[in-house]
Amino acid sequence: MNNGELLKQIEEASSRKEAQNSTGEGKTVKVMVFLVDEKKYGFYAEDIREIILDYPLFFVPFVPPYVRGFLNRHGEPYTVLDLNVLFDQKRLESSTFLVLNRDNDQLAVIISEILEIVKIPEKDIHMVSSDTGEEGYFLGSITSESKEIFIVDVEKVLDRLSRDVAAG
Repeated sequence: MNNGELLKQIEEASSRKEAQNSTGEGKTVKVMVFLVDEKKYGFYAEDIREIILDYPLFFVPFVPPYVRGFLNRHGEPYTVLDLNVLFDQKRLESSTFLVLNRDNDQLAVIISEILEIVKIPEKDIHMVSSDTGEEGYFLGSITSESKEIFIVDVEKVLDRLSRDVAAG
């Protein structure tokens, strides 16, 4: 799937309205599935504003290790988060970024690769227990190709960032 097709699918999902499934199974949602290192994660498609490739990243001192720096996009700074550092304590080497669709924040996430956008019935999203620390960052999970894909909760990641910056 090329970037043009992905961007078209993202634009179609820009509103938070969920379409009724024509088979009568209920509401459906679109999830963008991507790789961070070798692990698959997802964001709701309407949470993605754009995909950026090969942009320089500017280092910023005195921030948590999962804040990789800033992107200068059209003269505006975007904070870049590395989910791999947050979840696995390993830095991700990549130049692919997802700019999140946020009203009050300019935020991007560094990823390895975009895999697909899947449209699934809302009932097929599995709840995630919060027994481990990492699971607190997820809204739920979906199953694709017999593998569980966690949907990242942007609000929980931002809450962590706020706590870490305030404590620092």
